[in-house]
Amino acid sequence: AHLARQPAFQEALRRLQAEPAPQVSLCGLTATAKALYIALLWRFSGRQLIVVVEDTRRLDLLAEPLAAFFDLVAPGGGRPQALPELDVLPGQHLSPHSEISEERAVALWRLAAERPPVTVTPVASALLKTEEAAFYRQLALTLRAGEEAPFEDVIAHLEAVGYQRRDPVEMVGEYSVRGGILDVFSPHASRPVRIEFLGDFVESMRLFEVESQRSVVKTDQCTLLPMAESLRSPQALARLREIAGRPAAPGEEDA
Repeated sequence: AHLARQPAFQEALRRLQAEPAPQVSLCGLTATAKALYIALLWRFSGRQLIVVVEDTRRLDLLAEPLAAFFDLVAPGGGRPQALPELDVLPGQHLSPHSEISEERAVALWRLAAERPPVTVTPVASALLKTEEAAFYRQLALTLRAGEEAPFEDVIAHLEAVGYQRRDPVEMVGEYSVRGGILDVFSPHASRPVRIEFLGDFVESMRLFEVESQRSVVKTDQCTLLPMAESLRSPQALARLREIAGRPAAPGEEDA
């Protein structure tokens, strides 16, 4: 509370609450102090914040104290996230590291679908071209027990957003098919999920242990997050939306 009453903080808060597209620069502070002020700025402004840092090293220095301060000053306010920069340059015809692809895909989905309180990203990442929010929202797929979901199109969706087929499923980003049973390990999930289909009808879902491959907890729904921020097969997603009756996302026809 004492820090929030300081003139410098009050001025930063005033600028942050201005319209339109406010920008605030935090200079002359250690990474720990910046993390505290960012958490306080979010708490008192209530605005979703995008924090642009110099490079990946600065992102790493800020991430841990920022998460710690959020637990202290903004409990229950959601979790800050990182949107890392690519480890390859555009035009190199190289694929980024799988962990970076996964982290970026989930972060962009969260920005579009969940509105996380704070996103920290290096300037090289902030300069990259992105799609409309609707494009990233469609990359995740939510399935519910007792509802229909075209089985073959669910598999096509997983392939389109970067999942790989492995049997048995042991790591994030893998899926397997055995008859009408689909095992999937989604990013940020505590355990993979086993989905039993009866034709195109989702009959049941259970979380299972990787080590034993045994089902342990029943669940009613699951959201399968993307492993990649771009589509391997836009046509597969277009077919899935057509069956589900959803409109195409802006720009997808050119994806």
